[in-house]
Amino acid sequence: MSGTSNKEKRPQVKVSLLTGTLVILGATGVFFVLFQVIRPDHTPSARRLKCGSNLNQLGKMLAVYANENGGQYPPCDQWCDALVAEFGADGDVNDVLRCPAVETGPCNYAMNPNADPNSDHDVVLLFESEPGWNQFGGPELLVTSNHENDAGLVLYAGGSIDFVGAEGVVGLKWYDEDDLPPELKNARRPANDAELNSWLENMIWYHRFSTKEVRAATGSTAAEIVAAQERFDIWPGGRPARGADAPLLVLPYPGGRHPRIGFLEGAIDPQRETKFSVFTPWDPNSYVVVDVPEAIWSNLGLTYLAHTHIDTIWTAQGIELPKLEWIHRLDGRLEAKRTLPNGLAFGVKVRPTREAVHMEMWLRNGTTQKFTDLNIQNCVMTKMAAGFAGLTNENKVFTDPYVACRDEAGTRWIITAWEGCQRPWGNEDCPCFHSDPKFPDLEPGQEHVLRGWLSFYEGEDVETEFERIEATGWRQ
Repeated sequence: MSGTSNKEKRPQVKVSLLTGTLVILGATGVFFVLFQVIRPDHTPSARRLKCGSNLNQLGKMLAVYANENGGQYPPCDQWCDALVAEFGADGDVNDVLRCPAVETGPCNYAMNPNADPNSDHDVVLLFESEPGWNQFGGPELLVTSNHENDAGLVLYAGGSIDFVGAEGVVGLKWYDEDDLPPELKNARRPANDAELNSWLENMIWYHRFSTKEVRAATGSTAAEIVAAQERFDIWPGGRPARGADAPLLVLPYPGGRHPRIGFLEGAIDPQRETKFSVFTPWDPNSYVVVDVPEAIWSNLGLTYLAHTHIDTIWTAQGIELPKLEWIHRLDGRLEAKRTLPNGLAFGVKVRPTREAVHMEMWLRNGTTQKFTDLNIQNCVMTKMAAGFAGLTNENKVFTDPYVACRDEAGTRWIITAWEGCQRPWGNEDCPCFHSDPKFPDLEPGQEHVLRGWLSFYEGEDVETEFERIEATGWRQ
């Protein structure tokens, strides 16, 4: 009697969905039965589902690998090799590495080298790329053409999968905030291509940022920045000409370049939502950065600060205020507003004309308590205005409410003033100058508006210019 087990006698059945063949391995021979198969990846949606399943499985493999290797993913330049070595005996890893919508290449995915098992859930981990092996990198490698609707699949560190269109690539998160290089700590990624286009025009055409500075402002890679410049045709020297009757040019300040020369320890991580640039009428490449408000004090203490220097009443409680942006109107006006956690709100309106920039700042008491000692600090920084970068207060005139700064030649002036000014002063280390106002006390529900002025003057009699400005009735 034969020693063959029942398991060995049992016919083995294998199905090949690729060929539509049923193979029966029996004791007396091999039988082939042909049948019609509808492959599950024939339709675009099915291919997308399979691709998403691939990414899901690869993410789980990486998690298992990390669990068995000291909590670390494989080296990013060996991740494909590592997964095949780890899991190849238990399953066809090579098949999982291929997108069903692509006919070529051993692997159609890349790994984000900045992701690790402890990354924030919304950091990119794996994503679709051109065919390759052990590929790693950032958004410059992400492919959005493998599937319909010009979109590609992305696996996040938290395990979720997203179908990202080309316009959404710039909004993806590639780093944990705490792990960003120092120069990218304050970067803000544009949410879409329209925002990216607008900011690149702002930074490259007008502020003349280097690629490094654009990177610091946006968090984009150098390759991504150059690709976007080519896509939008934005290059230095390409900005459109402005008409002779155009108002003064006012733009949101993009960050990425510190607006100060010195005393940087007094303005760590400056936030851009309070800052705007005003370009001089005599030099299109020169501008001042106006910070409104740089700080707000009240009877509660330091109630708002547009950078990190000392604790506000919020940072002392571990409360981080959300980052905001200017609203840029089509006619050149800028508007911004913020409501603080206790209900106190403030806002700024900026309106450029040919002769001056008119500003308004309002405070609204949305709380149930009275606010007193509402002192405001508004700053004009001259680092990027040619001839005005001298580290001195000898070039300034303080005549409440007017404060003026002259250039090295002594014939050009930048002038600012605020209604309710109670402290005209300058800081030679920055360099900057101030006409700082004070709001009246605010009862619950009350709102008050103060008006400000900024202009440029060419001449030697600045006191007479103050009188002319006063005669315009700018405070009305």
